[in-house]
Amino acid sequence: MISALPKEEVSTIMAKERQKMTGLEYMRQVMTGEMPPSGMGELMQFKLVDVSEGRAVFTIQPDERHYNGLGIAHGGLAATLLDSATGCAINTMMPAGRIFTTLEMKINYVRPMTRETGEVRCEANVIHVGGRTATAEGRIVDHEGKLYAHGTATCMLFRG
Repeated sequence: MISALPKEEVSTIMAKERQKMTGLEYMRQVMTGEMPPSGMGELMQFKLVDVSEGRAVFTIQPDERHYNGLGIAHGGLAATLLDSATGCAINTMMPAGRIFTTLEMKINYVRPMTRETGEVRCEANVIHVGGRTATAEGRIVDHEGKLYAHGTATCMLFRG
């Protein structure tokens, strides 16, 4: 299995495999465990729970490892979660051999997250895919639908 290999080899294999399949096929394999999560997803402990054309949903349980010096989740947790979800939503729209990178993001923080918040979901949807750029929006909500952050991302598209 791929995940049993050294991390450097896993990243190289994943990138080569992604070139052979559409973004949606790749993201579905990540969700089912056929492909391992990205290094960032593993580090942050995001879980991809839903993926379809133009949509990606991640969950995470904020806890003390995500805290800043104020005893709340660092804004980077929400930023990374939004970047990952919006990027993966855009990835689902990419044909084989076409990849992307984040060009810019805009994030609005609505309220702080802590362990007591419980599991949050980041739901991202594609707004537009053009020849050179794509945009997506995402929202981080708790189990009751309470909003914690929302944002948009613009990604630059290119051949891998």
